Amino acid sequence: MKLVNVTFDEDQMKIIRSLKGLGTEDAEIVRSIVIAYLSEHNYIKQASIDRDRSNEESDRKFKLARAGGNF
Repeated sequence: MKLVNVTFDEDQMKIIRSLKGLGTEDAEIVRSIVIAYLSEHNYIKQASIDRDRSNEESDRKFKLARAGGNF
């Protein structure tokens, strides 16, 4: 996995944060937007998207469990 830093102005951040249905954190929302765009333009396949979302959910559960002291 690669991390990419991006910069948005305040108006752009307001739009991104208004899209809460795409994720709970800013990075998740931006990632969802990029994946949706790439998928819509046939750069990636749906199976790849589904796998990534499943992996994200597993990562999120792990982080929650670790934060709760379950490790």
